[in-house]
Amino acid sequence: MIRFFRKMSVRTKLLSSFLLLASFVLILGLTAIFIQQKIKVSQQNTLSSINLSDAFFEGKYFLRSDMHIFTVLMKTKTEERLNYWWGEHNFQVQFFNDQIVKIEKEFENKTGFESDTLKNSLFAIINTVRDDYTKKMLPIFIQFKELKINELTIDAQIGQLINRDSEAAKKLIKQQDDIKDRYNDLNQIVTQTGLQIILKLDEGKDKVRLVIKGIEAHGEALMVKSFITFLVFTILGVFFSLVVAWYISILITYPVQKILQHVYKLGRGEHPEKLHIKLDDEFGSIQKSLNDLTESLMLTSEFSKKIGDGNFDSQYKTMSENDILGNSLLQMRDNLKKARDEQNQRKEEDDRRSWASNGFAKFSDILRQNNDDFRVLCDSVIKNLVKYIDANQGGVFLLNEEDKHDQFFELISTFAWDRKKYINKRIEKGEGIVGACAMEKETIIITDVPEDYVAITSGVGKANPTCVILIPLKHEEIILGVIEMASFKVVEKHQIDFLEKIAESIASTICAVKINSRTKFLLEQSQQQSEEMSAQEEEMRQNMEELQATQEEAARKSEEMEGLLNSLNTASYMVEYDLNGSITNINDEFLHRLGVTHQQIIGTHHSENIEMTQKQKKEYGRFWDDLRTGKSKKVKSKISWNGKIVDLIETYFPVTDGEGNVIKVMKMSHELDDFKD
Repeated sequence: MIRFFRKMSVRTKLLSSFLLLASFVLILGLTAIFIQQKIKVSQQNTLSSINLSDAFFEGKYFLRSDMHIFTVLMKTKTEERLNYWWGEHNFQVQFFNDQIVKIEKEFENKTGFESDTLKNSLFAIINTVRDDYTKKMLPIFIQFKELKINELTIDAQIGQLINRDSEAAKKLIKQQDDIKDRYNDLNQIVTQTGLQIILKLDEGKDKVRLVIKGIEAHGEALMVKSFITFLVFTILGVFFSLVVAWYISILITYPVQKILQHVYKLGRGEHPEKLHIKLDDEFGSIQKSLNDLTESLMLTSEFSKKIGDGNFDSQYKTMSENDILGNSLLQMRDNLKKARDEQNQRKEEDDRRSWASNGFAKFSDILRQNNDDFRVLCDSVIKNLVKYIDANQGGVFLLNEEDKHDQFFELISTFAWDRKKYINKRIEKGEGIVGACAMEKETIIITDVPEDYVAITSGVGKANPTCVILIPLKHEEIILGVIEMASFKVVEKHQIDFLEKIAESIASTICAVKINSRTKFLLEQSQQQSEEMSAQEEEMRQNMEELQATQEEAARKSEEMEGLLNSLNTASYMVEYDLNGSITNINDEFLHRLGVTHQQIIGTHHSENIEMTQKQKKEYGRFWDDLRTGKSKKVKSKISWNGKIVDLIETYFPVTDGEGNVIKVMKMSHELDDFKD
């Protein structure tokens, strides 16, 4: 057994010892889990029994509450209070039934009964309680409610009698006394039945308490037995673990000491002899690694010398991915090589900047020389753009704004373009890629060009382009057009940046050209309109004279109308109503006659303070419906306000707007006394 253990690797030895220790820990853990489950089951049985006992107690509580509600119902004087307390009674019935269901469920899950006899006796108690409550007590409540409704009906009838000493009143009072006697009988039945149910619930609760005491005694005995078992297993496990740890330490200490001596010499820069530990375990692997490290140090010094000589392509194999020295040397070689590449890249970027600067200067001259005609400008721009970025085809689309209701993009200029693709030179807003570029106001680059999109033609044939680029002509976020170009080569990033900046200058120039053209057109139009205005001035002068005469006639009629209204306000009582019948305005004569202020009466309804006959009340709704449809009304009314009563003859006439719609109602009133001799 010992020889077999020596041949094991260190990992196997440690793993074996760990497995042995883990086995003991597992046994202890399983023992603890088993004990815990037993205790948990005992606790659950105890808790279940306690819940069962609480259910019996809560059942008693809800039953007593229901009995109290019966007493309150007997004293109820109104049907509203009867319905309220009857609802409370229904809640108590629901709560009581819930407790009975809860007890039954606890019985179904309960496993702590010492015998079926005890369980059956508890079931018998529950069934008795349910039967007494549902078959005896609840029917009494229903009978009581019917009697109570009769009593309230009799009270209402007695209240309507004028002579309380009549035979009908005496008969009703006799019925009322009989109902009250019946109340007392029902109250005795409810009380007796309730007390019987409470005694049954107490009996069930006492039996459940006996079950709880038995479960608690069994749990205490189980805990003592479990503690002793766990203690024995723990002592045995600790003893065996100490023995295994002592033996494993002896097997590992010897090779570790030999390896430490070798590492100590290597750390001082010496070249120690190779280790010769005859082991096949991990210590043998450590021995091989240390020997390889010594040999690798020689290879590292040779690689460093090559790097120093400028040979950045020399190869070196690290001992591992985590070889710090080897990786540092490789990183140094890569950094030196990267510095050389960055120098070359900076030169290339300088060439690109120079290319862009020359392009800006060139196109600035083109835009400056062709700023009179935007069509000539577009021809020159697209021709030079295609050549400068080494593309193959190009076209300029400008936004046609001649008709504000029909704006579209028009192909203005092309260079080396297949005209068949643009037989129709009109492109609607949002249509195709050109429309999308204009709407998004962003450059669009297509490198996967569909075969039927466009073809680049030459004298020997045609082929699909590799790249298509569309650049919006944007001036102050306003799209003036789109430049589209196709090429066999993919457009590079610095070329795209150049095109976007040039597009801004092109857009600015096109905008200026359009403004100049528009200004010229407006100037010619202004001259034409000036001549037309001279001819219209004479006609306008004549119209002004006619208008002045019309205004004078209107002013005269307005004065007459104002005088008429003033006369009506002086001689009559004038009131304005909205279409809902609320007062919106009233003249001072009427306010003075009623003795009220403007604020007191504005907003009051027409029907307030008016004494109406039964016939007028019935026809009141139709009265206002007729007014809203434009019919006038004449009525006699009597108004009472702050003790003043005024008899009036009133005329109601609707007021319409220019289209004939009724917008308000005017009332003109006179006192009846004014018409008496």
